[in-house]
Amino acid sequence: MKLIPLNTYLIILLCAFVSRLGSAQKFIQLELPGDPIAFKYFEGSSIAYKLADYPEDFFNKTIQTIDIDNELLVFDDGFIEVSEITHIRRFRPWAKALGYSLNTFGVVWLGYGALGAAFAEDDGFGNEGTRFGWDTAVIGGTALLTGWILRKWLYKKDYKIGKHARLRMLDITMPTSEEIYGPKK
Repeated sequence: MKLIPLNTYLIILLCAFVSRLGSAQKFIQLELPGDPIAFKYFEGSSIAYKLADYPEDFFNKTIQTIDIDNELLVFDDGFIEVSEITHIRRFRPWAKALGYSLNTFGVVWLGYGALGAAFAEDDGFGNEGTRFGWDTAVIGGTALLTGWILRKWLYKKDYKIGKHARLRMLDITMPTSEEIYGPKK
């Protein structure tokens, strides 16, 4: 009789465990009209939302549990009903990164222009070295302004629930064999 190595048993056990984890999926979904791609928020993911009771404030919290039956989102410090959410905020990390890059470029451009103008000397051929002119200021200033606009205005997008978006709770958990066929006899 040939013995089966321990690695084989561990792989089979790992596959069985992972298949049970993959079958339990509860999430909330932000659907936009005319957009086939929906944004999904799973347990453990962060969500930024605004409530009807606090119309001026956005809350950014991590979802601990999604209770489909009672339509609740459970956080570390409490819970809310999904029907209380009036706005969802989505972030665009690329806009923030590009904004900081443009700001850095603008500061460096202006800094090198100022240093070049301060320390440039006449080379004897009629060239007065590097001058800090309007062109240098416009390029550096435009980069700074564009970076600031990207970071402040394009970094986030708010969606009003009901008017421009729909928020749904979904449970696509695979049923167990007892739920399908009944208890074993």
